[in-house]
This record gives sequence, structure tokens and C-alpha cells, in this order.
Amino acid sequence: MEHSKKGRARRRNPMDPTVEGKRRATIMKRVHMARKRGERIQVTFDEKGQPKGKHGDELMSWIGVLAREHVPIWIQDWRSRDLDGLKEIIWKETVTSFTVEESFRNTCLKSCGEAARNFRYDLYKTFVEEFINEESVWTRPKKVIDNYPNIEKEDWMKFVQYRTSSQFQQLSDRGSEIRTNNEYSSRGGRDGYRKLDQEMFKKNGKWERRDGLWLEQQKGPDGELKNPACKNASELIVEYNTQESQGTFESVGTNDVLSQALSRPEHKGRVRGQSKFVKPSQYFNLSRSSNKDNEVQSMRREIEELKALVRGLCANRDVEPSVDPKNMPTVDQHNSFKASCSAQEKQAGVAKPPTMPVDSQECKLYIFDEVQGGQLLVAFGRVWWESLPTDTVHGIPLGEGNVRVSINVPKLKKSALPIPTYDATTVEDAVNGFVAWPKSLVELDMSMNKASRGPSHVPDPAAGNKKRQKKAGNKTIDSRTEVQQGAQEQKLVFDFNNMNRAMRPLAYYAHSSMRQGNQIEVPIPYTIMGFDMPVFLSFEDIYEFINLQEISANSILVYMRYLEELCRINGQAEKFVFVSPSLISPVRTDTEDAGRR
Repeated sequence: MEHSKKGRARRRNPMDPTVEGKRRATIMKRVHMARKRGERIQVTFDEKGQPKGKHGDELMSWIGVLAREHVPIWIQDWRSRDLDGLKEIIWKETVTSFTVEESFRNTCLKSCGEAARNFRYDLYKTFVEEFINEESVWTRPKKVIDNYPNIEKEDWMKFVQYRTSSQFQQLSDRGSEIRTNNEYSSRGGRDGYRKLDQEMFKKNGKWERRDGLWLEQQKGPDGELKNPACKNASELIVEYNTQESQGTFESVGTNDVLSQALSRPEHKGRVRGQSKFVKPSQYFNLSRSSNKDNEVQSMRREIEELKALVRGLCANRDVEPSVDPKNMPTVDQHNSFKASCSAQEKQAGVAKPPTMPVDSQECKLYIFDEVQGGQLLVAFGRVWWESLPTDTVHGIPLGEGNVRVSINVPKLKKSALPIPTYDATTVEDAVNGFVAWPKSLVELDMSMNKASRGPSHVPDPAAGNKKRQKKAGNKTIDSRTEVQQGAQEQKLVFDFNNMNRAMRPLAYYAHSSMRQGNQIEVPIPYTIMGFDMPVFLSFEDIYEFINLQEISANSILVYMRYLEELCRINGQAEKFVFVSPSLISPVRTDTEDAGRR
């Protein structure tokens, strides 16, 4: 890795404005022009949370400009709570110019404090240290006035007063002593580990381990290690890497190759050999994920094996097919939801009904009730057990673990389908039509008296006494079911006067746009349910959420989506795995159901 050889310009008298320094002050014209046009620069981040590319460099330079222009030079401790207002201003200036996530806030302010400290150090070394015993040191140099007009006369006086005090001198002496004892000094320049890390990733196609980055950072412009201590550490790193490849040494957490080679434990708040953006927990998780047999991959394999086991149990159940043409669902060829045909057949003017397996059985259809931790009976219909994953419903393959069903008798009409389509999102929409349904949520209907079917809820044993149920004769009616079934009869009205202000915009929208049946569509990604699907929130869902009532399964799915996105933004996606409850929930029989009641 080649390093820059830019040298310092000779500066015999820094107080002389005619002598130029090595770098002029950055003013970021491009950012200012974008702000005038009302535009924000889009910044991308790598897997470690480091801003990357040209826009990432501009973001870091802009933070330096904000530190120079907004942070007073007489500030002694950036961590002071008295500076919270100033930090808020700096963050707003950042998000006004760049598109960054809220999770970048702490890193942004930390970088700003570091940039302000470096700026004060440059001012001290250039204009104060050499002239500390002269009267002219109390007067702002012309170069400071010209280049940094935001530095007022009073600010300069406070700055010089502190820098010439005995308190600062003691801190300076202690810092010099610590630096003298530092055997390893970085030679990477102002770009630091961030640019070096990203350049090596671009070159090698993978993230370099921190021991490799640390060695690269210690090299001079000629690519050689000058420091004897660094040479010794380099030999130890090579030795430990060899032992690790042979299986005689194992990196565990912070006790890795670099820590052993330097003979120093890792500090809690930083990661040696990485940029300031990388946190210890984040890096060492990334490090473990790069191994062949890491914990996350092992966990995912176990989950996939569990899914396959459940699917196999569902597929291998002893099912005797029965054929009853009278109970076969009718197919309306003129309705896109009731039947499907290919684009070529439509163009030819021929619309054939879909070829269906003739073996079907009456069944009960459930959805997973995440509120009470069990399965909720929502409809009766027919199931085609011999469905293949490649079979299609409305042009979409069924997929692994799903079967084709038809809904004949809805029980909870407003319940969301577990696998909705563009034509049908609720049970009511799918009556007398075909939809895909998870096998684990389909149960054979062995009831003797099908005419007296009532709402049925299959509880989960782990739910215990957490359920809130009402008894009505021989029927068990869930309180959640009453809300769903009676939503149309009840007149739900928001109490805007006693409502949390943060909830009012959502309540106003629901009141004005959703009372007539409109819904909010929220896409649920593959990483949560195992397949991409939309979830629709109804007016009742919003009402229950705002009024702190028992929320629906759809609302919980939306919250799961928020958690998944939050983990991904914070670089913790590898630590958590989201699994659809419908894929691992057990299938119960009527006998088991009756026993639990």
C-alpha cells in the first residue's frame, strides 16, 4: 500500500501571513451549492458502518468544517453536557447537507469533537507554542483573521490564556510522556484506517483482518517497517497466523492474533487496527462471521433443519384422499382471483380453467395468533395435499411448505391471509377462491356436526393463563375475536383531546381515510417471514394501537419489521434471526384441542 509523500512546507515564522502552510482551509463549495439548490448528498456506508466513496469523504470533510466554524476554540472538554445545544446544531447542519441515518449521530458528533481538538492543536503548534513568551501571542495573527473569521478576539484571548496556563502544561507533559512510551506510532496519514480498510477490501474482495491492517498502517512510504518494535510484532503476527492455520492457536473474542502479538489486552472503547467508526462488539461479531463454521451460520443451519423437519412431518401425515365433486369449489373464469391462465392463452382468446389435483379434503384453516401465542381458526375449506412447490396460484408458485386451499366458510372474515395476493388480503376476499396456505396451519376437519361450527382457538401450552377469554355456552370466544368480528358494528371514535401528540397525525389519517375500509400496506421482507409479503393494517389495528389495547398479529409483524430494520442499520443483523411462527408452530388435532380446552 503506497502512502502519500506530501511534506510540510517550510514555515520559519508562522506569524507571517506571506508564508503558506501545507494545506489550506477546506470550504466545501460543492456542499454549499447543493444546499442552495435544496439538495442533500446521499452517503453510503459499508458493512462496518464506515462512510465510503467520494460522498463519504465529503461527509468527513464537512464535519471538519463544522467543527472549525461552530465549536469555540476555548472549549476544554467536548463531553460536557453544556454543549448539548451546540451538538444539536451540528447534527442538524449535517443532516441538512447529507442523507444519513439517525444511527450515525453519535459517530458524527464524536468525529466533530476529534476534528475540533485537532484544529485547536494545529492553532497552538502554529501560532502559540513558539511565541508563548511574547506579547504578540495575545493578538490574533492576520492569517487567523483572514482564514478563520469566526474566531473572535475574545475567543482568541480565552484560547491563549488556557494554553499558557499551568493546568494545560501539566496535561501536555503527561500526554508527551504517554506518547514517548508508545512503541507503535501510526504512519497512515490523515485518511486513517477507514480509507485503508476500504481500499484493501476493494483490492482483495474481502475485509482484511485487523492484524493485517495494523501492519499496513505501520509501514512507511517505501512499504517497509522502520520501527524495530513493529518488526518484532510483524514476526509474531506471522507466527500466530501460522499456528492458527495449523489449529494450535485459536482467536477467541478480543484475544486474537494482534492482541497476542502486541502483548496488550484490548481496550473496551476501541478496536486497534480499525477505524474510529468500528465498535468492539461490532468488529468481533464481523470477525466471527468470516469463519467457515461460525455461530450464526450454525444457527441458521439448525433453523433450516428444523423447518425441513416440520415440513416433512406435515407432508408425511397419514391422509386418505376423498373425492367429492359436489364440494369442489366453483371457478369463475372471468375473475382474476378465482382462476388463472397464461398470458399466451389470454392473447389467443382461450381461457382454460387451471388444472387441479382431484384429491382434496375438508379442512380447518388457521393463522398464527402472535398475541396469545397459538393458532386461531379463521375459516373452513378444502385442501389439496398433493400440491407441489412449483404449482401456481394466480401465477405465483406455492413455494416450499405451502399447499393450495379453497375457502368455503369464513369464520373471521377480516383476518389477514397468511400468504396474501394482490386480489385478496383477507379471508373474506378469498371465499370460493384458491389461495396458498402454510401446511403447518392446515388441519383436517373431522367434525361430525359441521353445521354447528363456531369460533375456535387452538391455544399454545406456553400461553398458560395469559389468555383472556369469555365463556358463552359451549363456545370459547376470544376477546380479540370479538373486536375483529364486531368492528363494523362498533362506532370507534378517537379521543383527540386526551391523545398523545405523537399519535395525532396517525389518528387523523386513520379517521379521515381508513374508516371506509382503506388499509395501510407494509411490505414484510424475506428475512422475517421466509418470503416477501405485504401486511395490511386496518382502521381497527390503528385504533387498538393508539388506545393501548391488545394489538393484532399484523401490528406485531410490522413491529418485527421495524426491529429487523433497526438491527440491520446498527450492524447487528448477524446476531438475530427472525423466523415465521407459522413455519414452526405444531399442528394439533381435534382431540388435542378438546383436551386443552
